[in-house]
Amino acid sequence: MTTSDTVDSRASHLQALRAWMARHDLSALIVPSADPHQGEYVPSRFMTRAFVSGFAGSAGTVVITPDEAGLWTDSRYFLEAEEVLRGTPFRLFRLHSGDTPDYPQWLASTLGPGSRVAVDGQVVTLAWHQRTLPVLAQAKIDLVAVEDPFDQIWQDRPGFPAEPVYPLSGQITGRSAREKLESLQKEMEHQGARSHVISTLDDIAWILNLRGSDVPFNPVFLAYLTLSQEAAPTLFTAPDRVTSEAREALAVAGVELRAYGDFGDHLRRLPEPVLLDPERTSWTVASQISPREVRLTQQPSTGMKARKNRTEAAHLREAHRRDGLAIVRFLAWLERAVERDESLNELDLAGKLQEFRRADPRYVSDSFSAISGINGNGAIVHYSATPERAASLTPPAIYLIDSGAQYQDGTTDITRTVAITRPGETADLARAFPGVERDFTLVLKGHIALATLIFPEGTPGREIDAIARTPLWRELRNYGHGTGHGVGFFLNVHEGPQRIAPGSSDAPLQEGMICSNEPGLYRPGLYGIRIENLVHLTTVPEPSPFGTFLRFETLSLCPIDRNLIDRELLTPQEREWLDQYHRRVCETLGGDLSREDRSWLEKATAPIS
Repeated sequence: MTTSDTVDSRASHLQALRAWMARHDLSALIVPSADPHQGEYVPSRFMTRAFVSGFAGSAGTVVITPDEAGLWTDSRYFLEAEEVLRGTPFRLFRLHSGDTPDYPQWLASTLGPGSRVAVDGQVVTLAWHQRTLPVLAQAKIDLVAVEDPFDQIWQDRPGFPAEPVYPLSGQITGRSAREKLESLQKEMEHQGARSHVISTLDDIAWILNLRGSDVPFNPVFLAYLTLSQEAAPTLFTAPDRVTSEAREALAVAGVELRAYGDFGDHLRRLPEPVLLDPERTSWTVASQISPREVRLTQQPSTGMKARKNRTEAAHLREAHRRDGLAIVRFLAWLERAVERDESLNELDLAGKLQEFRRADPRYVSDSFSAISGINGNGAIVHYSATPERAASLTPPAIYLIDSGAQYQDGTTDITRTVAITRPGETADLARAFPGVERDFTLVLKGHIALATLIFPEGTPGREIDAIARTPLWRELRNYGHGTGHGVGFFLNVHEGPQRIAPGSSDAPLQEGMICSNEPGLYRPGLYGIRIENLVHLTTVPEPSPFGTFLRFETLSLCPIDRNLIDRELLTPQEREWLDQYHRRVCETLGGDLSREDRSWLEKATAPIS
C-alpha cells in the first residue's frame, strides 16, 4: 500500500466515524489507546486509535469532532507522530509543551453547551471518568458511554485472540497461586470488602501463575478474575484455549473457570461491597456496581507483584546473565560487520540482536518492539524503524539500541548507545558529531549517580529522579521522559506502581522492586543517547537508627561504550564504579563466550582509569 493509499484510508475511516457520530447525535468521540483491561500494549482487535489515525505508539488519544481531528501524545512521540500525521486531517497536540491543553480542556473550550462527548466505556477507567466528567460538566457538556463503534465501521477487524494459556511452576514463581489468593482474601477482609474484581491482565497472570500470548510482547491472556468471601475465585477467559496443565493448576488453587462472555452477568451478582481499583477498572465495569457498595483502593496485587520474592530475583539475575551474553555477541558481531563494510540498516541490526536472543532455549519473545536508531533516528525516543524509513549504517555514526526479551524466567530491558567507526577512523566521529562525548558522559554521570544512590525505604520515585538529571541540568541539558519504570517478572516490561519520574505518583520504592535506570539526551536530527540498565532494590544490611535504607543492585550486564566517554569529566569515584561494573560484566560473561567474542569483551571492559 502506498503512502497516499494509507492517507486515503485514514480519511475514509474518519469519514465513517463522523457519519456514525451524526447518527447518534454526538459532538465528539474520544478514542484512547486502551482495551477493556487497561493495558499499555493491546491486542490488534483494540488498536482502534491506530486504525483511524495511523499512529501506533503506546501512548496517545484521538479526539474527533465534526470539523476537527486531533492526536494528543507526549514528548516521547512528537517526532514520530509528526511524520505519521503528515498529510492527514489530524492535528498533533504536544502534551506538556507550552500552553497545549489536554483534550478534556480542549473539548470544554471548543464545544458549546449541550454538546455530547462519547467514549467507549470499556476502554477508559473509572478514575478517568472521575477526572474528565467535572471538566466537561463545568462547560455544560455531557459525557456519555457508548458501545464500541468500530465493530460497525472496521470491515476486517481482527477477532478476540485465543492463544494457549499455560502454567508456570512454583520453582519459577516462588509462591503458589493458592498462597497469592489467600493473601488477597486477607486484604479484602482488611478493606471490608466481600468481593474483588481484577481486570488487568498482568495481575491475573501473576496471581494465578499462568501465562499466554494474546498481547504483543506481553505473556498475558484476555481474562477477568473475581474473588469472593463466599465463593471460589472465578477466572473468565476462553476455556477451550486453557491447556490441561493450566486447568489442573487452577483446580489445585481452587479456581473456577468460566467463559469470557459470562463475566457481565456474574459481575452483577457479586456480593457487595466490591473492592475496585479506579485506575485499573473500566467505567463500564464500575457502572454495573452500586457506587455506595464499592471500596476504591489501589489493587492489592499490584504492589505484591512489584516486590519480587527471592526465587523471582534469583531467576531474574540468571535471565539477565543470558541476555547479556546475547547483547555482547551482537555488539561484537556489529564491530566485525562494520570492519567488513557490510550493508546494514536499522531493521537488519534489530533482527540480528533478536537472532542472538532466540538462540536461548528459554526465549519466548521480545519484551517490546526494539528501538533501533541510527544518528537522528536515535533522537526519536520511541522510534520504530520500518522498511520504508530504516536508515543505513554508514560510519561514522551514533547507534542507539533499546531492546529487551521475555524469557521463561524473567523480563529484560536494556539500552546502549555506541560509536560506529571503521578501524583507525575514530577521529572522524568527533568531527561528524561535535560535543557527543560530553553529552554521553553527562548521561553516564547521571546513570552512575542513580546506580550508587542510597535512600530511605518508602521514598517515592519522583523524589530521586533529579539525582540522574543533575549532571545534565548543570550544563542546561535535560530529557523529556522518565528516568525509571517498574518491570515485571516474565510479564509486562512496564509495570507499576513504582516510577522514577518528575511528578509521578506517591508509590513508595520498596525492597524487591525492579526499576530501569535510563537517563538520556537527544539532539533532533543528530543523535540520541540513552544508557539503561535494570536495577533491583535491595536493603542496605547495616542497621541505622533512622530506619531502613535501600540501594540498587544492577542486573543488566553489558559494556558501556568507552569510545564515547570524556574521561576528564568523570570523578575518581565514577571511574571506579565503571571499572568495577565492567570487571563484573567480563567475569560473569567471559567464560560462556567464544574466543573471538571474549577478546572483544575484554577490550570493551578494559579499565578506564
